[in-house]
Amino acid sequence: MSTPTSVGAGRAVGFHYILTVQTAAGDVLTVSSVATFDPAVFSRSAAYQEIRSIAADELGHDRFSVLFFALEPDRF
Repeated sequence: MSTPTSVGAGRAVGFHYILTVQTAAGDVLTVSSVATFDPAVFSRSAAYQEIRSIAADELGHDRFSVLFFALEPDRF
């Protein structure tokens, strides 16, 4: 289950993400890192689109299915 991402708005916050995708050819790619987003400006869906673009850049195309996506504040 995901942790709620409500954090203080108006300041940049580090979010850890994991995205796993699969192409029609069966290639699987997982990208994982920490990205900084300002919750006052970025929505969860906008962050998803940014992260999806990272996977597309690594594959050289955006023709894939997302198998898994997680986005959580990078804190305990």
